[in-house]
Amino acid sequence: MPADRLRMNRDSPVRVLEMELTDEPKSLTGCAGYSAVRILLRRRRRPIGWVAIYEPDDTISAETLRLAIYFQAGSALWLSVLADSLESDVAATELPPISVVVCTRDRGKLLNDCLRSLHELDYPAFEIIVVDNAPASNETEMIVTQFPAKGLLRYVREDRPGLDWARNRGIMEARHDIIAFTDDDVRVDAGWLRAFASAFAEPEVGLVTGLVAPAELETGAQQLFELVYGGMGKGMQPRVWNRERAGRYDMVTAHRLGVGANMAFRRRVLETLDGFDTALDVGTPSHGAGDLDVFHRVLLSGATVRYEPKALVWHKHRRDIPALRRQLYDNGRAFGVYLLLLFIRGEVPRFVTANFARLWVQWHLSRVAWRFRRRERLPLPLILAEMWGGLHSPYAYLRTYYLDRRIRAQVDGQISG
Repeated sequence: MPADRLRMNRDSPVRVLEMELTDEPKSLTGCAGYSAVRILLRRRRRPIGWVAIYEPDDTISAETLRLAIYFQAGSALWLSVLADSLESDVAATELPPISVVVCTRDRGKLLNDCLRSLHELDYPAFEIIVVDNAPASNETEMIVTQFPAKGLLRYVREDRPGLDWARNRGIMEARHDIIAFTDDDVRVDAGWLRAFASAFAEPEVGLVTGLVAPAELETGAQQLFELVYGGMGKGMQPRVWNRERAGRYDMVTAHRLGVGANMAFRRRVLETLDGFDTALDVGTPSHGAGDLDVFHRVLLSGATVRYEPKALVWHKHRRDIPALRRQLYDNGRAFGVYLLLLFIRGEVPRFVTANFARLWVQWHLSRVAWRFRRRERLPLPLILAEMWGGLHSPYAYLRTYYLDRRIRAQVDGQISG
């Protein structure tokens, strides 16, 4: 277990920083009042690991930083040196234009922060499409139309509620062959699109996902989600999946491939799949699983999937416990819907899906037992919230596809009329 997961004081904030190791370490100031400083180490913009310094003084000296890096991330640093020697970035002349789709709904302040980070992207040719999903006001439209963005920034309204309706509208509006998606509660790294372009250099790659790091760990809820539950990050090592080399459970465990807040596709792959499943994800009774479903279908199609941690974004986690409890409930509900969907489709042998579902339930029950034995650090109400969501997944599956059929029938009726 990483050192930064072993100790956590949820009564005090944790400061989150990043450090480029090719630069000389400098002293950090303003650390008083934090229970820890957690630093994402990067070498030539590649994330290589986290370093944690606990109970810091107001100033952390450069020598203290060097020692922490040596003892906590020394091996990761040497692995990054080896990785750099084995890979070369895509030349600037080979950078393809990219469409960036941001789906949002009535979260103006978060969207404004997201757009500011997109404005700072280091990339020669890209467009930004903001899809406003069933808004209650014109706030989002006003933010987009008044935002002083460089390049092409467009506002699109999608009145059918559901994140995947918004994503599909973004695909329709996109003008380029690579389409990247992020969320309104995310800040993208300046090199985000360059990392995607490098990962798509091989023509068989149809989907690329990237690292999602915490933008802040100011509250106990944020610390619990990131440091105990596991957050959204999928590690610091690049990985590749394809159907030919997939194991028995690789076709089921789409959650290992990445998350919807940080993903990019080739347009032809999305068109082959008919886009995202509009019955799924936020804004529908499923409460999620749209990204899991499309990841699974990309892998099933024979396209290669890559995880590239250099495609980095910073996510603002839920700040309070009630919001975190709702998020974990949604996670359990959505993942249960996803497993039911795989079982009913039968594209993966049903006994494989059923056995994985059994292991999933068993894992939840074991966490409850571990909690009573003080070997599980996630509070029991949060464990039970995720289990409760899973128990509701059969109802959610039936309800979400029933409502999706109704919406589609209304759309077909309007077209025929």
